Amino acid sequence: MDNRQQIIKSNQSDLNEHENRALNMIRDSKYHSITIIKRDGKIEMLESIERISEQTRIIDILKDHNYQNIELKQANGKIVCLNRTVKTKLS
Repeated sequence: MDNRQQIIKSNQSDLNEHENRALNMIRDSKYHSITIIKRDGKIEMLESIERISEQTRIIDILKDHNYQNIELKQANGKIVCLNRTVKTKLS
């Protein structure tokens, strides 16, 4: 482990569970954007937007999460963009 990795690892140990979860989501390449909502200085909720493959069946997307917003864009009769926003409450 090089010096940079040691510094990152030691800094991560100072994070609480919610901060670690947010950081892991930020590092995950499947998310297009992450919004962190704080209350009283603590992370209360994470809103994540992920791009989904256009070949994924709508019914499968609906089954993935109980609380989600799905954005579907169609051009020339074909789905060209499919995004899902998921809200995760951490409190």
